[in-house]
Amino acid sequence: MKRLLLFITILLPVIINAQVNENLLMERFNMNAFNPAYAGSEGRVLSFTTRSTWQGVSGAPKMNYFYYSGKPNKNLAFGISIINNKIFIDERTLYAVDASYQLTLGGGKTLNLGIKAGAHTKFTDVEAIERWTNTPNPAIPDITKETYPVVGFGALYKTQKFYVSFSIPNFLNPIKYTDNESFIGDEKPSTYFLAGYKIDVGAFNSSINPFVSSKIIPGIGNTIHFGGTYDFKGIFEVGGGYKSTRYMNVMAIIKTKFGLSLAYAYDFRGSSNDVEVQKSGSEIFLKFNF
Repeated sequence: MKRLLLFITILLPVIINAQVNENLLMERFNMNAFNPAYAGSEGRVLSFTTRSTWQGVSGAPKMNYFYYSGKPNKNLAFGISIINNKIFIDERTLYAVDASYQLTLGGGKTLNLGIKAGAHTKFTDVEAIERWTNTPNPAIPDITKETYPVVGFGALYKTQKFYVSFSIPNFLNPIKYTDNESFIGDEKPSTYFLAGYKIDVGAFNSSINPFVSSKIIPGIGNTIHFGGTYDFKGIFEVGGGYKSTRYMNVMAIIKTKFGLSLAYAYDFRGSSNDVEVQKSGSEIFLKFNF
């Protein structure tokens, strides 16, 4: 266990850079986590998502995401989101307000343009580290609390069967708003892309819904996610996907007639020599459409 804690401590700046960029499995249903244009696109919505990785490892990454969106009023809709990421001694929370304006293009086509504004807070509990030596460690920040502004934008284009999402949830480089560069490493603005299509299947009034997403993280690399689901009469969906990180995932969603949806996803990776860190993870979300 001490070897694992040492490993996490040394790699903490790298892990955190990847963790604060949302690593959702069911991103298709949680686009507002990274695209403010999603606000109002499904009407009035309340949802909660919890995501955990490296199951069975103490202090492993965990994310909780709360989202609310109001109904559009004169084509303008507002939403709020709170995203909390925690890993080992580090906890980071995003508080944001989204505004989205919908343009009707005719023929069932719409274009939503959105902006995001908020703040990102960070706290590192260095007192929780079991130190073996008092020698200064550059991987452990001197400043344990920080707050920096968040400003982002996004666009969402939808037809009756196709959608494409593009966003940069924060184009401000946090490194310009903190007193200690080592606290956030090289966390530059990330770009998100997501597209999907609905293929109607004659039998049982069902459909097949393939999608692809891409997350571009400067200094770390790109992550691509291919996947799809089978929707049976709008009652439940089952499917899965594969990420370029070599993780596979499976998922299932149950939808009720009164607007409540419950979903579960599980991701896993094949055998690896890094047994301690190549753990599986899970994601659960609850959504209510008013």
